[in-house]
Amino acid sequence: MRNIHHFLALALTACAWLAGCNLAQAEEEPQPAMVVIIDDLGDNLSRGLGAVHLPGPVTLAIMPHTPFGPRLAHAGYQLGKEIMLHAPMENHAGLRLGPGGLTSHMDEQTFKQTLQDNIASIPYVAGINNHMGSALTELEQPMRWTMDILDKHGLFFIDSRTSANTQALRLAQERHIASQSRDVFLDNNLAPEALAKQFQQAIKTAQRQGSAILIGHTYPASITFLRKNLPQLDALGIRLVSASALLYEMDNRRPRPLPQAQLAEAIR
Repeated sequence: MRNIHHFLALALTACAWLAGCNLAQAEEEPQPAMVVIIDDLGDNLSRGLGAVHLPGPVTLAIMPHTPFGPRLAHAGYQLGKEIMLHAPMENHAGLRLGPGGLTSHMDEQTFKQTLQDNIASIPYVAGINNHMGSALTELEQPMRWTMDILDKHGLFFIDSRTSANTQALRLAQERHIASQSRDVFLDNNLAPEALAKQFQQAIKTAQRQGSAILIGHTYPASITFLRKNLPQLDALGIRLVSASALLYEMDNRRPRPLPQAQLAEAIR
């Protein structure tokens, strides 16, 4: 009888050990996460409110010095949305930047003061990403100045990755600033099948590498698509999280390799 009891005790111990291993493994391998950032808020109230009222912890990137930027930031914050500055940066196409634009022609003092004024123009800012910026993000010195300001204010950085030659993420991570880069643009093409394709790409990226950052815009087609499809993420085993929630749960700040197809420059 003692042998049977001894065997049962060993079996129970083994089961407990296996259960503990499974629990530890589950803790080490969190559910895949997706960040959805909506860019370009501030100039159009109705489109901005469409983004504000999307389901879940969507992250809102608001342009500086815009007529509706502060109002949308307040509304979004009250609904649990994270607020970012969508910082306009010089692009290769010569497209107009609008108020608060950052360019390579600025000296250090002007550049840093402009960025600080941009941050101050929007309440609840937790981080920034670049609006356009295909030219500026390739330049080391302006990006170092950018990281100086982010470090000073304790803000995170998302590289929208509008250039394959961007220096921004590397310099952010050298400064140990919480940072990551965009994986997928949702809406370069607004056709329904194109939106669905990009959304599926983001889902597959999250499942493959543990997380994905998807950037969309305030186009009515994009907002309608996301309103319908964001609730489906949970059933697919993917957490929708804010940008800072993803950044601060990561164990390291090293950039993830991107497929070559995603490195092509895209002016946004």
